[in-house]
This record gives sequence, structure tokens and C-alpha cells, in this order.
Amino acid sequence: MTTVRQLCVELSDAFDAFAVRLPGRESRLGDPVETVMPELADKLADELLHHAQGRPVVLYGHCAGSTIAYEVARRLGPARVRALVVSSHPAPGSVRREPTWALPRLDFLQQVVTDGYLPSQLLANEELLDIVEPALRADYELIETYELELYEGGAIEPVQVPTVAVYGRDDHTVAPAQVDAWSALTTGPFRFVSLPGSHDLPSSRPADLAAAIREALAAVA
Repeated sequence: MTTVRQLCVELSDAFDAFAVRLPGRESRLGDPVETVMPELADKLADELLHHAQGRPVVLYGHCAGSTIAYEVARRLGPARVRALVVSSHPAPGSVRREPTWALPRLDFLQQVVTDGYLPSQLLANEELLDIVEPALRADYELIETYELELYEGGAIEPVQVPTVAVYGRDDHTVAPAQVDAWSALTTGPFRFVSLPGSHDLPSSRPADLAAAIREALAAVA
């Protein structure tokens, strides 16, 4: 949630912006983590319907949150979702690799470092790793099992809402073509946006990202 807090501030002039805090993080550290995509997306869709009180919503997902937002958009549909915005993450089905979420601790955490989601210097901090590892494994299990089901014959159903995909030009964790591949997952208008910056756009360049989101939404939604 801290990753997108400043982005919410930047968007507050145009939106009632709020962030979703998943279990296993920050104030929800003691809550059981979510590892099954349909169950998580169902819960989030229900909660968003309650919060929105009939208003249309714009869903934004960063990194693995992009896939979660996409699944929530599928559930809510075009009558509820004004647009879907994703950033810094391959479109579902565009990348295949062996699952890593069940690897031994050191192997798993080294993969997380390689993926750019954990600074390498934190590998020496066992106390901190004890805190963050469960949520990291949950994220990887959530996305990797979801992707595995797609490759084993699951259907990728496009959303019927305008979609914006954002890529940081210095992001070495994902290729621009993998982000642009979100275009195949919508039947609505699509826009690919390339910004200066790396993987952590919401925290490192929140003003630029907010401006790009507003501009892109004006074009597609």
C-alpha cells in the first residue's frame, strides 16, 4: 500500500483514490495470505462494489497487482468499470517460466532479487526476511499457479473495458512487448504508455504516472 500512497495523493483531484491492502502486509501482517486468484478476485470485486456505491470505478494494478486488477475487472464488467490501468507487468499468457514459489528459502529469495522485487542487501537481514517472505511467496504462488493454469489449457477472457498499459523505459524486469501484450486482453480501446523510470513507477515517479493515467483515460475512456 505504501508503494501507491503518493500516487493516490496525485490522483485525488480527479478521483476518490484508495489503495487495497492485501492480507499478510503492514497492518494485516497477521492475516492469512491469499494464494488462489479466483477467491481473491471474488472478494475484491465484492468489496469494491460496496465501496463504490454505484459509482463507476477505474482499476489500477502495479506489477502482480495488474493481473489481480484484470481479474477483478472481468468480474465487475463494463457496466461498473470505466477503465483498467496496468503497469510494469507482463500480460497473462505472454511469459512462461518454471514456478519458483515453492523453492527453498535462499533460492526463492535470490529469484525475488533477480526479479527486482527485493534489494540484495536485505538477504543478510534474517529478521526482516522472516516478516516479508510469506507475503512474497504468496504473491508468487498466486501469479505462478494462475499462469500455469492458463498454459495447461485455461481460457484467457478479454475484458470489455478500455485498458491502459504503462511501461517504465528503465525497467529491466519486463520487456515493453510483454506490457504491450495487454492489448490482446481487451475488446475495448487500448493505449500503451512508455514513461521514464524503472519498475517502481508508483513510488519513484508518482506525478508522472498520475499525469499519464489522466491523459490516457481521457483518450480511451
